[in-house]
Amino acid sequence: KVNKLTTPVMEELGRLLDELAVKKEIRALVFRSGKDGNFIVGADIAEIRNITDSATGEQLAQRGQAVLAKLEALPFPTIAAIHGPCMGGGMELALACTYRVISNDQRTALAQPEVKLGIIPGFGGTQRLPRLVGIANALDMILTGKSVYPRKAKKIGLADEVTYRETLLQRALAQARKSGASALPRKVRARRPLAIRLFEGNPLTRQLIFRLAEKSILKETAGNYPAPLAALDAVRYGLQHGAEKGYEHEAKLLGRVIPTEVSKNLISVFYLNELLKKDAGSARSLVAHAGVLGAGVMGGGIAQLLAEKGVSVRMKDVSTKAVAAGLKEAWDIFVKRRKKGILTALQARDGFDRITGTTDYTGFRSADVTIEAVVENMDVKKSVLRDAEAATGPHTIFTSNTSSLSITELAKAASRPERVAGMHFFNPVEKMPLVEIVRGKSTSEETIAAVASLSRRLGKLPIVVNDGPGFLVNRILMPYLSEAVVMLEQGARIEEIDQQLLRFGMPMGAFILLDEIGIDIAHKVSDILHQGLGDRVRPPGLLGLLHQKGYLGKKNGKGFYSYRGKKRGKPDPFIYVIMGKPRDGGDRLEKAEIVERPLLLMIKEAALCLEEKIIERADLLDGALIFGIGFPPFRGGLLRYADRIGPAEIATKLQGFAKKYGDRYLPPASLISMAGSGKRFYE
Repeated sequence: KVNKLTTPVMEELGRLLDELAVKKEIRALVFRSGKDGNFIVGADIAEIRNITDSATGEQLAQRGQAVLAKLEALPFPTIAAIHGPCMGGGMELALACTYRVISNDQRTALAQPEVKLGIIPGFGGTQRLPRLVGIANALDMILTGKSVYPRKAKKIGLADEVTYRETLLQRALAQARKSGASALPRKVRARRPLAIRLFEGNPLTRQLIFRLAEKSILKETAGNYPAPLAALDAVRYGLQHGAEKGYEHEAKLLGRVIPTEVSKNLISVFYLNELLKKDAGSARSLVAHAGVLGAGVMGGGIAQLLAEKGVSVRMKDVSTKAVAAGLKEAWDIFVKRRKKGILTALQARDGFDRITGTTDYTGFRSADVTIEAVVENMDVKKSVLRDAEAATGPHTIFTSNTSSLSITELAKAASRPERVAGMHFFNPVEKMPLVEIVRGKSTSEETIAAVASLSRRLGKLPIVVNDGPGFLVNRILMPYLSEAVVMLEQGARIEEIDQQLLRFGMPMGAFILLDEIGIDIAHKVSDILHQGLGDRVRPPGLLGLLHQKGYLGKKNGKGFYSYRGKKRGKPDPFIYVIMGKPRDGGDRLEKAEIVERPLLLMIKEAALCLEEKIIERADLLDGALIFGIGFPPFRGGLLRYADRIGPAEIATKLQGFAKKYGDRYLPPASLISMAGSGKRFYE
């Protein structure tokens, strides 16, 4: 289905280039894909995964570099005609061509995503890209792995021409005829302001760019990801010592990072991502019309996502003002994606035109699916379900975006309970990849398959879980957040706790996350978990107290941190006043304990979720936490991290904390059994 640069492919390409190099009659060469929807997705990840030593990794890079050097040295112009993803090694092949003509299709994206696998571009990407698009543009791509879409690709000189998919080959051939035996000199083609050109062109000021980039990497990764620093080193070295030395250094650096544990963990996450993208069912989503009930931030985001993927959306709320707010939310996302070059202006306008608003149920009869995103209240949701069923056809699936309320209980209000399921999107909808699909006791497998297929069509990663308090992600997340609050009550400081969790690799500190979620929402979910799971997940008193005093978090500017508008400041000193404790008083906790306590409670809850069959597999549980809350991918997932520690040590630590802090730490039966047998989660 996709083109990969496997070792046999690269060897064959090398032989073909040798033959082409001596043919006098060739005036130009065009590379295009014979497979619909993709150019080249990169090297073979399976080969990379199996490399366990630096020498083999370095040799892989050297062989790839040698083949692309032959391409670059051909005595006639070469043109890459790109439609669809052009990634990794495919991007490096395109960089070795003289010109790049790309389609303006939404699927066309160019990237050097190697750092997401814990490695660096190894076929010359760190050397050719900065010489083509400039240092700043190249670093933005190489150090983040971000994709560049057609409009930006043209702006930065990565694409020489952007055209329609239907005319791609025609325009590539025209470029070949136009260039003839001549070609543009290899120089930076980006349209850059004079100041940037001068800054990047001066060896002294260039060093400032690299120092700032290194500082930014360390701030973003806390030193947990070695690949971005290695990639930066490769770019810097090549510009200082010349391309030839740069290629040698790039190969050595790839050899250095390719066998690391971080790389192997990130590759495992990549394969998990690919697994979740694949539809196990036989049919694609056939949803043509959808209803969205509730036009808040989530409702507007869900409506936008559906509309962008070609679904006609009818969005309902109780007032025209609320509907207007939902439409604005959707339009703002379309505008944002247009500005990023992901969508053209026409695609954004066409997408938005697929959304209509209403304050009643007119237009819902044709809906194939309705997605409810109203207030988190069971009685309200049951009422909405009954009204929606009356207004829609017998084929319509009803899904709820609830983050914690029981789908089984909700379905009791339905006349067709087999067509009721949870479809829990994570906020912000347009960014977070996970959709938690919740199976109630009456939900049919046909309904689950249809909702999962729709999720994949929307570009999301669906994970199916069984109904239970908090489902999967929130059930594991809330004990972690609650324990952070308990440690604050015991004398640790807000910034101290957040800093240690950030150093561990969490995407944001626990208190920053509580403010983002909303203290009111966190308090409500904690109560639901407490009612369903008992005292071992009792909400901390401070959370309820802050809720009573009107602390909602970022949305009203009153949270664990102070806010000026949407900008977060320092921890709010009044939190300590409310607790009745001095900011620097109380018992201090060891740094290791600050990290261990919340993480051990996550592992405990994860083990219980497996015991209770909330989810069947350890890898899917890890995927839910990585793609849902950003558990650090470089650690491979919560349960891979647990396996590295070992069940025996986890059980011992939990028992120790139970003696010190209470029964909520007592290890579950499955962990005790694993500790005795030596079995691990990934066995």
